[in-house]
Amino acid sequence: MQTSDSTRSVALLVPRLLGVQADPAEFETADALAEAVERAAEELLRWHDELADIRPCRGHGGRLTLDGDTASDNPTRASRRLAEQVKSGVIPADPASIEVASTELRGIASTIRRVAGARDGDDPAGQHGRQIASALAELAGALSSLAETLRVEMGRLAGGTSGGADQVLARVVRAEHAARVAAAATLRL
Repeated sequence: MQTSDSTRSVALLVPRLLGVQADPAEFETADALAEAVERAAEELLRWHDELADIRPCRGHGGRLTLDGDTASDNPTRASRRLAEQVKSGVIPADPASIEVASTELRGIASTIRRVAGARDGDDPAGQHGRQIASALAELAGALSSLAETLRVEMGRLAGGTSGGADQVLARVVRAEHAARVAAAATLRL
């Protein structure tokens, strides 16, 4: 693959990445995901500039992928809106949209890995690309886990099976919190 092909394929990933959206149960989770996507898009643009020799490669070390998370400092409690809706038998989320977002992030990470893999193993730009791909894959995994939890808990509420609304709410809150933590840590510099 030629450098121009590499830079073009990376540039085309930015609008795809910015189009990633999901509809989780909590607004905070949606906001954290949107912020993670924006950080990833900015990092992709930096990487594009490195590949195109517009900007020199900078050292990224291990700090690029996961470094601290503000979401874990917040208490894990349901919003009043979520609590009321779960008690009435509804989880206000769209697990399919979350799974679509996860799949799209995995596809973007795969393309980044392919472009980064075409670089020399110790090339800083290649390492930078692999770090971005790894961070996006971790976020995709967290979203996939959230989608699965929401599907299971929606089934429990619909079927009136064991667990009751309070336990369903607790599991949804933990899953949403885990997704927020993953999103908050994605490409945090």
